[in-house]
Amino acid sequence: MNWFRSATRRDEDTQSTSDAQREDDDMCAMAVVAIINSRRTIRRNPQPMHDSMLTGSMRVEEILNGHEDVIQSMISMKSSTFRLLSNLLGGRGLLRSTNHMNVNEQLFIFLAICSQGASNRHVSYLFQHSPETTSRWFFIVLKVICALKDEFIRPPDYTTVQSLIIEHEGKYRPWFDGCIGAIDGTHVPCVPRRENADGWINRKGFHSQNILAACSCDMKFTYMLAGYEGSCHDARMLDEAIAYHGFPIPPPGRSDDVNDDYVLDEGIDDTGPSTGTDQHGSMNQLRERMADAMWQRYQSYPWYRAT
Repeated sequence: MNWFRSATRRDEDTQSTSDAQREDDDMCAMAVVAIINSRRTIRRNPQPMHDSMLTGSMRVEEILNGHEDVIQSMISMKSSTFRLLSNLLGGRGLLRSTNHMNVNEQLFIFLAICSQGASNRHVSYLFQHSPETTSRWFFIVLKVICALKDEFIRPPDYTTVQSLIIEHEGKYRPWFDGCIGAIDGTHVPCVPRRENADGWINRKGFHSQNILAACSCDMKFTYMLAGYEGSCHDARMLDEAIAYHGFPIPPPGRSDDVNDDYVLDEGIDDTGPSTGTDQHGSMNQLRERMADAMWQRYQSYPWYRAT
């Protein structure tokens, strides 16, 4: 009899447990249904991202017709210069207007990203386009601009002595007679691939690119070669720049002033001033000041990112 009562109680407990579990399962199912319905409701009423009253082309025209300081701060270019460049690219058929973006907007987006270092999302929202559209047109305009490099970027005349030397004859002559520029190297930190990272370690112990640059006496770069490992010697870079990368060899009677790490070659002189230790030191200080000024100017650009 006692055994029967115990079995009956166990059956009642099992039944109550099953009922409670069934109720919990029903509550979970109802909660899942409620969440799904709420998400469906949210998706049915999405919030638009591009909700500005101005389209991209309208915004560009507003900026072009506005204050000069505004467009200068956005694309580092005057409105008149921008219109000349836009007419050139459009007139030659290098850029063509589409149903959703005209030539002015295509060029303005490219210049805004280059001059400000703006992100893709920022520019996409500013001109009311998708990030994919902005990125695609940026690379299209980039290819067009690079195609014009030989027409607008021309090397200096290596047969002419810098006017700075001629105008200050008593200071620079006769030590810099025939000098058309100076070349030197620098190391820029970088993050190389793991499989060949050791080759990028320079003599100071950090990963870098070895860069060869030439400049004129008026603080303008006239040649630059980058991409070599930090362990690469300056003399090897100069040899390969002359042999493979179009380094401009000065004509007879002209020379580039180089530092002692570079080898002698035709038209390249590293002997420095022939007489006068003080004058030699003064010229070295001038060269270092020119290089520092150009490097600081380069680092001040918004698209420069030192790693």
